[in-house]
Amino acid sequence: MTLAGLLMLSSIAVPAAGALGVRLVSTDGDGDGDEFDRYWLLSAILISITGALTTALAVLLILEGASTYRLGFDGGFGFSVRSDALSATVGLLDVVLTLGILGYTRTAGPHGRRFHASYLLFTAAVFGVVFSDDLLGTAGFLLVLIVATGRLVECGDKDGTRDAATGYRRTTVFGTAVYLLGVLVAAQMAGSSDAQQLAGTFQTIGYTEPVVIASFVCMTVGLAMLVALVPLHGWLVETHARSPDPVSALISGVLPAAAVYALLRVLFDVFTVDFLAANPLVTNGIIYGAIVSLLVGNVLAYGQRNIKGMLAYSTVSQFGLVVAGLLVATETAVFGSVIQLFGHGLVKGAFCLIAGIIAIRFDARTIDEFDGIADRAPVVAAAFAGLGIAMIGLPPTVGFVGKWYIAVGALEEGLWIVATFVVISTILTLGYVIPFVDHIYFGEFDGTDNGRETITSAMVVVTVGAVVLALAIGLASVGFESLLSEAISDLVDSPA
Repeated sequence: MTLAGLLMLSSIAVPAAGALGVRLVSTDGDGDGDEFDRYWLLSAILISITGALTTALAVLLILEGASTYRLGFDGGFGFSVRSDALSATVGLLDVVLTLGILGYTRTAGPHGRRFHASYLLFTAAVFGVVFSDDLLGTAGFLLVLIVATGRLVECGDKDGTRDAATGYRRTTVFGTAVYLLGVLVAAQMAGSSDAQQLAGTFQTIGYTEPVVIASFVCMTVGLAMLVALVPLHGWLVETHARSPDPVSALISGVLPAAAVYALLRVLFDVFTVDFLAANPLVTNGIIYGAIVSLLVGNVLAYGQRNIKGMLAYSTVSQFGLVVAGLLVATETAVFGSVIQLFGHGLVKGAFCLIAGIIAIRFDARTIDEFDGIADRAPVVAAAFAGLGIAMIGLPPTVGFVGKWYIAVGALEEGLWIVATFVVISTILTLGYVIPFVDHIYFGEFDGTDNGRETITSAMVVVTVGAVVLALAIGLASVGFESLLSEAISDLVDSPA
């Protein structure tokens, strides 16, 4: 086994083993406060180890380049993992998000054995999706991710939580089944579900063959349900609203991003840009569908007065933008989508956490309840405003950089409609974020203040850190472009 293969498999195995261990611990119920501490500490240690493994993989990548390791039979079914600049960077982002959200839960909750077992399983599944180079393996990890997320949602205490989790499972399992159908059709043609072997088989058979197109449609429609593109977005809005705030952060920032990452690999590693060029009706159909999701998500977010509703519909919109950028299929636009994916995970995850902080201290969920919060919690208000600027996409934040590259890439391809809707999206986002900021800073406080002691410095530091990272990534975008240029170039270059 290669060192890179060992590091990738260990990044999946460590949190998975931790989830199993936590779940098998024999206690009555979920434990008392001391046991909460032990579960949380164990989760923090295991995810930190996963972060160290991913960091070591990134260093190895710099020294030795991209690598693939396969378990199974040559030329047949097995399981393969792959490391390149893109997977390593996404892996590091996942560590930052999962550790940050876990830090928030130390005080705010949820707590207990069931939560931490599910959280570790969620982490393992995300890394499985990121490193998998086998489409059947990806489907398996997506199913594990769905199971873990459903259990996390059920850790909440809101009315309708269990119904929301059930609805979420039904929709996303169906989406994964549709994706799996496409994978099985492809594997039947190639005799393998390995991404690289599938790519060669499709090139030999021909990209315009109906069976190849059918496989592509099944995979993309199935993943679109997990990404929550309109009109397949209902599960995200309902689940987001019913979940505990840290779980909402995962649902907005990490869960659809994993599906988008899987879609990116399907588009460029398996079917390649030659398929997209050979089937313009299919390609344009997805682009216009993504634009509809971008527009509808923004319009529905515009009408929301509840912060979690606004964030949920904004997520629908943002992933429409990311998918549209991917389908433009130029290095510039794909880099923009990748940066937007990173930025969204960071900013939206932190936004969900800061909404939770405000709810804990001020019992505030709607825009009118945000009046005058800045006078009593200036740091929280400043973090909210900073995250709002990043979500809108104003320079020099990561949100601006992602949108800029997508728009420029679209114009390079003559897709002015994509560039136009990037601008429209920014204006609409401005329209539904600024009213919240206005109420926070210029409204007159007339609500409940449960006191500073209800939140901890660590909870606030997590959100402030996200603001700093959103700014830092935006300022360092040229460096990120250089880091990811080879991996993205390999994605969008024709294999012919």
